[in-house]
Amino acid sequence: MMRRRGASIQQHRNVLYLIIFGIYLASVTLQTTTFNEMIPHRVGVLIELATLAALLGLVVCLDTLTPGQIIGEVSLLVLVTVVTLTSGAHYLMPTIMLVIAAREVSFRQIIQVYLGVVGTILLLALVAAEVGLIKNITFATADGLRQSFGVVYTTDFAAHIFYLCAAYLYLLARRFRLVALLPVLFGLAMIYQFTKTMTDVIALLVLISLYLVYIYRRQLRWLRPMIRYSFLMLPLASGLIIGLSNIFNYQDRLLVALNNTLSTRLALGNNALLAYGGKLFGQAPIPINGWGGDRFETFTNGVGDATYFFIDSSFLNMLISYGLLLTLIIIIGMTWFLYQRTRQHDYLLPVIFVAIAISSMFDQHFLEVTYNVFILMLLADLPNYRTAVGPAFDRPVVIRRGRRADESSTGLSGAAVDPDHRPDVNSIR
Repeated sequence: MMRRRGASIQQHRNVLYLIIFGIYLASVTLQTTTFNEMIPHRVGVLIELATLAALLGLVVCLDTLTPGQIIGEVSLLVLVTVVTLTSGAHYLMPTIMLVIAAREVSFRQIIQVYLGVVGTILLLALVAAEVGLIKNITFATADGLRQSFGVVYTTDFAAHIFYLCAAYLYLLARRFRLVALLPVLFGLAMIYQFTKTMTDVIALLVLISLYLVYIYRRQLRWLRPMIRYSFLMLPLASGLIIGLSNIFNYQDRLLVALNNTLSTRLALGNNALLAYGGKLFGQAPIPINGWGGDRFETFTNGVGDATYFFIDSSFLNMLISYGLLLTLIIIIGMTWFLYQRTRQHDYLLPVIFVAIAISSMFDQHFLEVTYNVFILMLLADLPNYRTAVGPAFDRPVVIRRGRRADESSTGLSGAAVDPDHRPDVNSIR
């Protein structure tokens, strides 16, 4: 009886979490669209404060934590509070509370809420922008017209599409068919054709490629090391962009060529490091001047002598704005978590984070749940599945752990046996 009652309380707690998450997600996603002009700023502030209070109530009243867990979570909250007060990045507190309160909540359901809320709002914004109800911010560049489809910047629209595709593929891994890639390819075409955002084009191409290697890894045995060591991408990507920005100078032709290829991001990162450096607990808000579209056109048409300055990279922004300590905790903590998943032969989340790391080298959305919902994975309920892939590339089968491949409801008698004779566990609930 007590066990049944405890399970019922946990179930109701998880439903409350998903409702709170959905409301907060809707609020912050609307702020990334030009619907934000219709919504008073205080509404977003009130929702943020209510979210913090509700999540804190869930954790304090309904969670049973060990002394070690309490010490760890309180220490993290204290650090994030200090960084928030120092940097002014108020969104960090609800983000970290969403991570902490996601304990034992189905990650699959979190992803479903994310897809439903963000996907619906983006679709409404696109339609509203096309019929003229809200602004469709556009920029004329040498490559053509860049459109935002109701989002505040074209690059933000592209980032939304990239993360929605990642969430969609995560849910799809359990019963994947090649035809299911069509929505992702459509999203890729939209990013390339209408936003010209090469960062998300490249990141999405990497995601599709590695995802297919993950799904068909028994047939593509020579490519397994790509996914086996995918958990290393976060420290590699963050170290690379910070290191290149730190050593950049205009006397090095190779670095100059790379800087031009990366739309001056190395020079901007170098300027930020020289001007502000990295503090242990972050620093006061850094003034920025950032506009979408082509930067050369921006400099020469309508902006005059204003100086462009924006820290595009999530990793550089974390180091400079939020401090060395929090940056190390985030990168090392997530890398360790992904490593633990690979030890259980779960390569899906590490593979997805390869593409996220590449995207985050050049955009600022890594810690924003309206984009990167995958940061909520750390304490969520990640189920275990054993994946059996059939002999044909279009017939992968995923069955629950503990069942034989030939007992799968698909009736596929030719399911392959893991050549390493080890269970293949996938966090894809």
